[in-house]
Amino acid sequence: MFGYGRQRGRYRGRRWIGCFPEATYFRPDGSTNMPLKTTFLSIEELEALRLVDLENLTQEEAAIRMGVSRKTLWNDLHRARKKVADALVNGRAIRIHGFGAVDPNFPFAPTYHMREISSHNLDGVAERQILQLLPARNCGMCGYSTCAECARAMVLGNAPYDACKVADNEINDKIKEILERR
Repeated sequence: MFGYGRQRGRYRGRRWIGCFPEATYFRPDGSTNMPLKTTFLSIEELEALRLVDLENLTQEEAAIRMGVSRKTLWNDLHRARKKVADALVNGRAIRIHGFGAVDPNFPFAPTYHMREISSHNLDGVAERQILQLLPARNCGMCGYSTCAECARAMVLGNAPYDACKVADNEINDKIKEILERR
């Protein structure tokens, strides 16, 4: 038997979250006195729904914004849609929970979420800035499977600033500046 909270396989990777909801609990109208079964929707699943269904991004664009692979985004999106549909059809309450890695540039991120990444704040900002400069093709020509992994490797010093073979000299110079600033 595994320890409390442990699962098989790798630990769940962190995702970039650009928007936190003001309300985190929803229940069907007229159910104030009766106990309800609750469906738990993670903040990562909500972010996938928001990016794809509300902002009309493609799954590839949303995956890049969250710093994950397309398959990971698709899994989060599929789980979120199934949970929301189940809650709506079966009259369940929905509770949003959990933390991802906050986008430090997002102007409305609550301060209690910012503490979550304070020890990695400079690295997180640099990684996000570099990821926005990369071409978002996830082509693998740099030796990493996604642009997010390449950006992370640059910040950690495991890849040179010009590791992306698709980026031009102007982008490489901007990446070099970001890495020198931190």
